[in-house]
Amino acid sequence: MTAAGGPTLLSVAETASGVRVTFSDGEILELAAESLPPAFPTPGETVSAELLVRLREAAERKSIARRLFTLLGRRLQTRSALRRKLLDEGFAAGPLDEVLDRFAAEGVHSDRLFAEAWCRDTVRLRPVGRRYLESKLRERGVAADLAATVAREIVSDEDERRQCRAAALKWWRRQRGAADLRALSRGQRYLLGRGFPVALAGTVIRATVPGAEEAT
Repeated sequence: MTAAGGPTLLSVAETASGVRVTFSDGEILELAAESLPPAFPTPGETVSAELLVRLREAAERKSIARRLFTLLGRRLQTRSALRRKLLDEGFAAGPLDEVLDRFAAEGVHSDRLFAEAWCRDTVRLRPVGRRYLESKLRERGVAADLAATVAREIVSDEDERRQCRAAALKWWRRQRGAADLRALSRGQRYLLGRGFPVALAGTVIRATVPGAEEAT
């Protein structure tokens, strides 16, 4: 029977990931064990309306965390992308932001962790410069200052020169015809499009002309 203050607690059962709380009105909440307050009612007692609200919020945070782990297990995403997706799925903004903040504080997920992993994966798969990394990170919702910081941490000056040379050699291998001024200009534009600085792109595209001496 439901009392004026709220439903009656029927049971609290341990699960593999927390506890399952069942009420007399048929409502069932899945919670993290630490979400239960010390003076939690025992089965047969009435649950206050205030406590029920807190338990529902805790249950939503647990659902949010579970959903976030599922999404992150599929692919890397920024905080803004995750937040937008879960809001579209109907989760409340308040609990969602709490879980995202907790994930960041505990080192589970943050835009910095996303940016670091994304940059490492990208430079492993293709030769690109720091400007390319910064631009793509900003497109994905990473703040500009964080994108620039992480790109510089992941790709040193020496790394960028090495990446630029690899990109230039790859470009020349695909070319047909004479390595004239127009070819050099096209090659430099290609390197600029891969995010390398103007001066570096110009130097490297000339140094990697087929038959030229290796750049020192």
